[in-house]
Amino acid sequence: MTPGSVQQAMGDRLAGIAKEITPAEQKVARALTTSAMLAGFETVAALAKRAGVSGPTVVRFVTRLGYPSYADFQRALLNEMEARGTSPLTLYHRVDTKPGALLEQSATAFTDGLAQTFRRLSIADFEFAVSALAERRNHVFITGGRFSRLLAEMLHLHLFQIRPHVSTLVPGLQTRSDQLLNVGAKSVLVAYDFRRYEAETVELVVRAKERGAMVILITDPWTSPAARHANAVLAAEVVSPSPFDSLVPACALTEALIAEITVRAGEKGRLRIEELESLREGYEWQSVQSPGNRRNKSAKLKAAMAK
Repeated sequence: MTPGSVQQAMGDRLAGIAKEITPAEQKVARALTTSAMLAGFETVAALAKRAGVSGPTVVRFVTRLGYPSYADFQRALLNEMEARGTSPLTLYHRVDTKPGALLEQSATAFTDGLAQTFRRLSIADFEFAVSALAERRNHVFITGGRFSRLLAEMLHLHLFQIRPHVSTLVPGLQTRSDQLLNVGAKSVLVAYDFRRYEAETVELVVRAKERGAMVILITDPWTSPAARHANAVLAAEVVSPSPFDSLVPACALTEALIAEITVRAGEKGRLRIEELESLREGYEWQSVQSPGNRRNKSAKLKAAMAK
C-alpha cells in the first residue's frame, strides 16, 4: 500500500458513510471537517463536547469509519497530516536509485494515478464544475500555485477559445487579491491548490466565496483547507517516483473538463474558434488571404455569433 492510499481511504470512508450516519454522527463529521480534521486529535470527551454529542456517539462514528478503536483512528489521522505536509526534501530519498531504473516505475505510478483519480471522482462535483464553466454568462477566474498555475494557464487558454469572459488571477501590476475586485455573484473561481497548500490561494477562495462567487477547487486526495469553502472539489492523485508530486492526473482531469465543456459550447464554441483562427491569419506559416477577404470573413463570423 502506498502512503497516499491510506489517506485516500480516510477520505473515501468519510464520503462513503455520509448518507447512512445518524444526525448525531453527522455532528461529529461536521466538527472534524470544519476543523480541518484537527479536532480528531482531541480526546473522545473533548470531541464529543465540541460536536455537542455523547462520547459513545463519537466511538460509534469512528467504528463506522472502519477503525477498531479511537486510537487507530488518530494514528490514521496522524499519517494523513504527515502526508499533507510532505515536501520534495522529505521525499528526496526516491532519487537513491540507479539512473535509468525508473521508467517502468513511472509508467505504473502515472497509470495507477490516472485510474485512481477517475475512479474516486465525484460525478456530482464534476457535473457542477462543467455546468458552471459552460455557462457563458458567468465570468470565469482561474488561479493556481507555484507549479499548479501551469494547469490554471492551460485551462484558461482552452476556455478562452470556446467561450467569453475568462481571466486568470496571476501576480502582475495588481496582486491576486486586488484582482478579486471584478469577482461577484456571476463569477466562478477555479483554484488549483496542492500540498503544501498556499495560504494566499486559500484566502483567495475564502474572499471570492464571500463576494458571491461559485468556487471549484482542484486539489490532492488530502484536500486543501480551501475545500471547506468550495462548491465542488475535484481531487487528483499526485503519486510520483520522483521527489516532486505528479501533475499528470490533475492535467488529465483538466483535459476531461475541457472536453466536456467544449461539447456543451456547441456551435457558438465552434464559431468562436473559427473567428479566432481568422485573427491568427498572417501570424502563422500558412497561405495569407488578402486583408479584404479577412475582413469579410470576420464580418460573417460576427453576424453568425450574434444569432
